[in-house]
Amino acid sequence: MEEKRIEGLWDCAYCGRKAIKARFRACTSCGKPRGIENVFYLPEDLDTAALTQEEKARTTNAPDWLCAYCGSYNRSDVSCCVNCGGDKTESKIDYGILHKLTGKLFGRKD
Repeated sequence: MEEKRIEGLWDCAYCGRKAIKARFRACTSCGKPRGIENVFYLPEDLDTAALTQEEKARTTNAPDWLCAYCGSYNRSDVSCCVNCGGDKTESKIDYGILHKLTGKLFGRKD
């Protein structure tokens, strides 16, 4: 069975834009950054949403991490915060842990 890696989506709380790809840290319409209140969800059509080989090579299966210094989300493959330069090893919270604590889990949007 071939492994598929699917990119999650999120919705902008400011302007209402829907289905923004997880790779974007800010809304592609209004420019407001996503925050910890944003919950990622899977697209409806998982077959067409699978990442290409090139996209897979730039990602990992690990969850994004939350910077302990400035609170920014960072991709799992970076070792320091893209916003403030904070060290990943100092950060103990990642996307999965944060949303298990808040009760907001990654899943299919209803």
